[in-house]
Amino acid sequence: MKKPTIVAPGWSYEKAIIASKYWAEEVYIWVPFTSLRMRQNKVRDFDILKKTIQAIHDNWSKALLTMNIFPRNTDIKVFESVVEKISDTNPDAIIFSDPGTFNVLRKHFPNVPLHLSTQTSTLNYESIKFRRDLGVKRIILARELHIEEIKEIRKKVPDIELEVFVHGAMCMSYSGRCLLWDYMAGRQANKWECNHACRFKYKVRLEEERRPGKFFQLDWDEDGSYILSSRDLCTIDKLQEILPYVDAIKIEWRSKSEFYVWAVVKAYKEVRDAILEWREPDLQIKELVEKIPHRKYRDWFLFNWLKDFPETESMENTLDNETANTKDVYQGSTTLTSGGPEFCRNYFGVFKDKFIEKNGKRYFEFNPKEVIKRWQRLNFISSNDIWELEIVDIIKEWWQELEKATCNTPKVFVLTNKELNGWEILYE
Repeated sequence: MKKPTIVAPGWSYEKAIIASKYWAEEVYIWVPFTSLRMRQNKVRDFDILKKTIQAIHDNWSKALLTMNIFPRNTDIKVFESVVEKISDTNPDAIIFSDPGTFNVLRKHFPNVPLHLSTQTSTLNYESIKFRRDLGVKRIILARELHIEEIKEIRKKVPDIELEVFVHGAMCMSYSGRCLLWDYMAGRQANKWECNHACRFKYKVRLEEERRPGKFFQLDWDEDGSYILSSRDLCTIDKLQEILPYVDAIKIEWRSKSEFYVWAVVKAYKEVRDAILEWREPDLQIKELVEKIPHRKYRDWFLFNWLKDFPETESMENTLDNETANTKDVYQGSTTLTSGGPEFCRNYFGVFKDKFIEKNGKRYFEFNPKEVIKRWQRLNFISSNDIWELEIVDIIKEWWQELEKATCNTPKVFVLTNKELNGWEILYE
């Protein structure tokens, strides 16, 4: 069996480094003004884009540029001007969606492989043959496909690369093509203004007309319902069934932390490599997917036929008692009172590669996500393993000593009892 590559997002310079340093073979970056998720993108100018691509290459990973908007007439000229500006950035591939952008990309990147985005809803082998004949190298399959359909596609079209999403948030619109934000706020979700409207809380319940008292399965708590907010995709336990039929496995995330990036990449790499090496995976690493903020997991359409939805009736689908204890229904590491996607009580931050020296000892720059204290013992991850360290000293610039640091005291410098190199992640 070949080794499918792990494709991870790098929507900021720091996250791109984490993804590539911790062994994602390919990192996709959202290009300014040309990607669907520009609102979440921290790579906001072309100098940072070049710097990010170079950093990914320095870590021996490939840099994929995401340019997958569906442009309107007024956007085509903007799209081409951006393509001209980045023509010297040396990407390893470009992810696109709209057929109208194909010729523009080919004009300025004649030799760069093109990958077709999942937003194009590629669902069958004849569609894939058509794209292959145009010169597309890889198809990122629609997330509605079942594993049996992917097997058939692989058999019918063996001479093209296939990529599939294996972990992350699921968009509630068909193949991610959303109109919610257009309707609700007048912003174009299929360009670069998606605002995660499907992740908001809504006080809504759906009752079937012919069965009074019967409700569709919802996740809810005292704040409202989550009909538009799906469970997260997680296929780590079924990866062995996916790997033989694809060339790349993709991790989705839009506004997650560096800890999330590292944990998911590390876990899927460990399980993938264990499968290929005929060994049992390290459970401590595999279970990292449970340590990150997430909604309830399921393997979604990959292993569940669309015809089987909605699910069979169960006690969880009914609301016989309005005062029933609902706290167990919504199971996730994050809550409505959390600080957003960065929230994670077991994630403390990343040691930057910047440091200052005192008495021959290196104090690394650190921006705390949670409270850190002197003499606190925590786990940290290097590029090779998980270790434990002790925080020996915390200072601000000009050597002001601190007993502790919080998210309100950014850019502190930390001395530990372990030798660091930068980009280690501190947690638990």
